[in-house]
Amino acid sequence: MSLESTGTPPEVLKPLSSQADVAEATVHHKSRRPRSARSRVLMLLRRIHLYAGLFLLPWVFLYGITGAMYNHQGLFSEASISYVHSEQLASSPLAKVGTANELAQAVVAALAQAAPQHTILLTDDHRPEFTNDISFEVEATNGKHHVHIDPVQKRAWVATHATNSETPQPALKDVNHISLESDPHIWAMQSVDQILSEAGLVAAGKPRALGWSKLNFLVEINGQPARVTYVLRDGHVDVTHYTQQDGMTPRQFFLRMHTTHGQPPQWNGRRFWSLLVDAMAIAMVSWGTTGLVMWWQIKRTRLIGALVIAASLATAATLYFSLHHFYATTLL
Repeated sequence: MSLESTGTPPEVLKPLSSQADVAEATVHHKSRRPRSARSRVLMLLRRIHLYAGLFLLPWVFLYGITGAMYNHQGLFSEASISYVHSEQLASSPLAKVGTANELAQAVVAALAQAAPQHTILLTDDHRPEFTNDISFEVEATNGKHHVHIDPVQKRAWVATHATNSETPQPALKDVNHISLESDPHIWAMQSVDQILSEAGLVAAGKPRALGWSKLNFLVEINGQPARVTYVLRDGHVDVTHYTQQDGMTPRQFFLRMHTTHGQPPQWNGRRFWSLLVDAMAIAMVSWGTTGLVMWWQIKRTRLIGALVIAASLATAATLYFSLHHFYATTLL
């Protein structure tokens, strides 16, 4: 039987292997089509989201863990923690400490006595509150005891810190203040009027020192390395033996890394650290932005995601106004 007699198109009678090759070639051709500009942008955002997170992973862990350490002093503590319950202190003078409301009434009475020309009344708009524990430091045999007393629950906890082996030792015990013939702080202060004038501003008073600018450098004293810290503001000077140690315990050092900020006027480790702090700030905003974009691309998660965002905004707003009220009624 001939092909003409069957009436079947020749391409239908091609071998199956040939048809599979054609299909594969078609799919391959489609997969090679260039992505649209929108797809390329989304892919770029995903890559930025991913690789920025991988590069800044040490800082993510650092700020996350040390933030918790600031919030909970017993977390990864290098001190020995002891707890004293309220029942154990029932017979101590701490029992005489009144409630926040009782103490507020006593303060109002004392204020009224000190300023009889004024009428001072305790309002009901804000309940009296203690801002934090009552704390004391007591010297120990090989360190210090930090005593934290909860004035509300009438309980306490004690952190015993061992003596820091890296405490800087003075190299010149009898020298802690010097005077320079050419005092840079005086020259800087005398330049303030001209600085304000050049900036188009007018001073209403004389300049006062603000902050503690210091000059740090290394010297040799009797052949031994020493570190000098000179305070420009008042001429105070610290001269200590240089041992290449930072003078902090590991916990103190990581907490200091968390709070290190600002840009010194010269390039050094702290200046480079500030660049990474900026990068971390940009990355956190970028993660939020790219996260929103990627969430919106998954249609089945839009509803639940919108509810989560609404809950987040409501929580943030509540905490914002709550904290604002706290600082408005509290002088730290």
